[in-house]
Amino acid sequence: MPGKRKEKIFAYIVMGMYLLFLCWLILFKLADSINKIPSMRGINLIPFHYDNDQIAESRFHFNEVLYNTIVFIPAGFYFTVMGKKKFLSGIVLSALLSLSFETLQWIFALGASDITDLIMNTVGGAIGAGTYWVSAKLFKGNEVKIISIIGAILETLLVGLLLVLMISNL
Repeated sequence: MPGKRKEKIFAYIVMGMYLLFLCWLILFKLADSINKIPSMRGINLIPFHYDNDQIAESRFHFNEVLYNTIVFIPAGFYFTVMGKKKFLSGIVLSALLSLSFETLQWIFALGASDITDLIMNTVGGAIGAGTYWVSAKLFKGNEVKIISIIGAILETLLVGLLLVLMISNL
């Protein structure tokens, strides 16, 4: 059992790094200083609704929906690892995290709160929970270790890429 405990601790660390990145991405829009955080407050309660001006930018909206889904896949996976009712906890906790971010964006005028974001983030969480379920079947007891290692590698690459982008934009 000590090995499983270390795997879970490692998973918590990787998840913590992921959640910090998610806060920086969603709340602070990857800003490298407080002055660069956009001040905006809006709310959209109609799923997949865009103004006429925005319809011309449909490729942007498709990408935004896709990115919202992708960025929450790790949340679903890690919440499933940590939860008691495995699959359902991954989905519910992903939805609650997304709702928290959308609420904080509105309260602090850090962005537009959008029901589409909440829906697609929850879908991403469900995909992550499903990924855990499939990996549990494939890797039979090593899924947390394998996915945490992959997550740590991807996070390291992402941080490196972001540092290069920030340095090149100085």
